[in-house]
Amino acid sequence: MIPSTSNRLTKDCQQHLHNMANIRFLFLSLLLFTLGNSRAQSIQVSDPIQIRNDYGYEIIGRLKDRVLVFRDRYDNFEIQAFDQQLRTAWSKELEDLNRQGTRVLSVIPGKNDFSILFSQRIRGKHFLRIHKYDPAAVLIDTATLKIYGERTFSPPLLETSLSEDRNCVAVYNLGERDKIEVVCFKIDQMKLLWDKTALYEQTITDRSLAGLTLNNQGTFFITTEYDNKKPKIDQHRWHILKIGADQEEVIKLSLAGFLTNDVKFAYDHANQCLTAAGLWGEKTRERANGTFLMRAFREDQSAAIFQRTSFDDQLISVLRSKDVAGDSKGIENADVAQLLLREDGGAAMVVERHYEIQRGAGNPSRIMRDVRLVTDYYFEDVFIVSLDPEGKVDWSSVLHKKQYSQDDEAIFSSYFLMRSPKQLHFLFNDEIRYENTCSEYIVLPNGTFDRNSLLSTVNKGLRIRFRDGIQMSANECLIPSENRSKLRLISIQWPKS
Repeated sequence: MIPSTSNRLTKDCQQHLHNMANIRFLFLSLLLFTLGNSRAQSIQVSDPIQIRNDYGYEIIGRLKDRVLVFRDRYDNFEIQAFDQQLRTAWSKELEDLNRQGTRVLSVIPGKNDFSILFSQRIRGKHFLRIHKYDPAAVLIDTATLKIYGERTFSPPLLETSLSEDRNCVAVYNLGERDKIEVVCFKIDQMKLLWDKTALYEQTITDRSLAGLTLNNQGTFFITTEYDNKKPKIDQHRWHILKIGADQEEVIKLSLAGFLTNDVKFAYDHANQCLTAAGLWGEKTRERANGTFLMRAFREDQSAAIFQRTSFDDQLISVLRSKDVAGDSKGIENADVAQLLLREDGGAAMVVERHYEIQRGAGNPSRIMRDVRLVTDYYFEDVFIVSLDPEGKVDWSSVLHKKQYSQDDEAIFSSYFLMRSPKQLHFLFNDEIRYENTCSEYIVLPNGTFDRNSLLSTVNKGLRIRFRDGIQMSANECLIPSENRSKLRLISIQWPKS
């Protein structure tokens, strides 16, 4: 669920919402912005909708001839529809979804329908349910996945994991420290596949859960990490638990001698294995010294492959803007943003450098309670490392950007990745301000890239949240824009190759 900035910044205005007029703006259309390589995109901007009293929203995507948006409003849940030209078509309250005691966990688009997964508390009992709707937002099916009971002292803390084909969903309870409850549900059949409870080997914390991955067949992989700290570096290890409808299996993997900084997991359906790629450090988790690749539960081999490689000096020099030959300090403030699987069993790892600084702002002569804390957000370079099936580096590329914002939770920072069969498009704001320019990097399969101007938001009333966009097809994406409590959708289409 994408939180609405208007809800976060203007909660004190909610009592005036229903008295405000609904202002309609002319439909904006931005067409044929020319790239440096003379290939043009088609860009459309939707009618604005008022979201001042929305807690959040979720872009469902295109179903038949309508683009749908789920809105979590102050007093109800609603579906907003746009036509093919992104003009407002209709809106509908979901009367079957009671606002009181309901928490929406996930809004899941399908080919010809969409589903809303939610938890409900009724008379002290906790229920996990799903509703399925047609493109007109008419309820067509419903199911109860699990009843958790009262649980007064340990209410369920539910999170979700969705399969790549968006047809299987796992809901797991993180409310316990020594076990995890998981239910797996198949959406197209509206069928519960399994309901299981797995015990941890030892009590865990939030940082102990390294990865939770669900494949298209409904098999769930839980990776827990232990002793990922310098004093116990020789005992550092992973436990990977595989849970399915029929059996459970565990792989214990030693990571002695180094620390993991960050990691992303994905299931490789083409090669039928669990894949992970990440960053490792020699002495600390604050600096990355190289990359690693892990492949486990392969049908042709029971043992996991784990290979780590050090960064080369050239990559570090480019990222740190100076010659670092012989320097072992590595790279700071780097996190794995995405993991892209390769057909040969390797992976391309997208890493973004970002950090935040919290500082006081106020009169130093006043007492401490009068000091306001200010948070500065920095989102900088992105680099891509492509690893072969054995974990060796094929190529690496650095995509330079520099974004700074303050007290906005960095919702306009970072990037959106648009994937097409022949290239990757990284879309982002050049600067985080009310009027700016937007750019894209086009990255080819061999790592070469080009940077082009995408569009300008000057005098357009747009503030684009690239990181919350969705890909609609191989050549189209939808990106939300929020400005002055109004939401617009931006459709960007590339020519078909």
